[in-house]
Amino acid sequence: MDYLIIGAGAAGVSAAKEILKNRKSEDQISIFTDEKYPFYYRPRLIECLSGEVEVEDIIINDQKWFEENNIELHLNEEIIEIDSQNKLLKSKKDQYTYDKLLLANGSHCFVPPFSGVDLDNIFTLRTAADLKEINQAAEKAKKAVVVGGGLLGLEIAYNFAKAGLDTTVLEVAPYLLPMQLDQRGGDLLEEKLKQNNVKVVTDAATKGFNGEKSVEKVILEDREIEADLVLISTGVRSNTSLVENLNIDKNKGILVDSKMQTSNPDIYAAGDVAEFKDKIYGIWPPSLAQGRVAGTVMSGGQAEFDGYVPSHKLKVAGINVVSLGELNKDGDYEEEVLADNESYVKVIKNKEEKIGALIVGQYSEQNQLLADIKK
Repeated sequence: MDYLIIGAGAAGVSAAKEILKNRKSEDQISIFTDEKYPFYYRPRLIECLSGEVEVEDIIINDQKWFEENNIELHLNEEIIEIDSQNKLLKSKKDQYTYDKLLLANGSHCFVPPFSGVDLDNIFTLRTAADLKEINQAAEKAKKAVVVGGGLLGLEIAYNFAKAGLDTTVLEVAPYLLPMQLDQRGGDLLEEKLKQNNVKVVTDAATKGFNGEKSVEKVILEDREIEADLVLISTGVRSNTSLVENLNIDKNKGILVDSKMQTSNPDIYAAGDVAEFKDKIYGIWPPSLAQGRVAGTVMSGGQAEFDGYVPSHKLKVAGINVVSLGELNKDGDYEEEVLADNESYVKVIKNKEEKIGALIVGQYSEQNQLLADIKK
């Protein structure tokens, strides 16, 4: 059996590890990636922006591991075409036959139609190669702007500031993390970020960028901000281009069932490229879980993916943030504020039962409060 996997990230490699458990002597596992690094811990790329961590430090399985497990790892080899009728993959170097195929080729950064986006020193961060380019630019830069104040954008801004850059983050909403927090929580998080040398501009409608060759200014509706380095963090989109001309069901991602199987029985999908019950998770833990299910099922085992509930206990730029349960966005429930100074703690209740909580900062009774809600 020839197992071919496109993508050497969390989903692809976790699938390969499950196939290894069921592997027969004649089975061949091949993994293709357009990156030059083997399997690394992508969430920690952000830490590399501050210079405290190198890409080589976050590699999980190096090339030797793949060799020892008799997995053919094709680095720097982009798959450009899938011929599902003849069960062929094609790259610019060669073509390969498969019996079972896993699409685990992830996602790419979404960039809104900003003007001037082609200027030098405007980046997105998705891969180790992106990071190397950003770090080279950051060595000469003085003023960094991060467009997008979500979880990833805030972490990026925090690490730029730690590296000594004059850093501003732009958030289009009236306060930070509107999906996870309320106005007071978002405002306190903003105050704490400012204490960590990160400036924040909310209600920031970015229009584009100005400069001669490299970026010099970020243009908002009501002002301009000087910048010699810009990082855009405005979400991701699934890499579905390989299946555009195939008879495979797709929406925003490639549609899969609970076994990670697509509408083609010999093709599976997992991770950021896969859409399960209208959801593309775009984060590490469900990518690992989906990869494990795909690898198990592809190699003859039984497994199902039944969804993933994201953890709501977060470290945002080193600051404790909790967002759990009912957040009372519509004002239907009673609220009680337990702390509102250096830390902000709000509990949402339905009669006497605690059904939700927001925490920004440290709270000594946090574990007990979360346990009460989970009951």
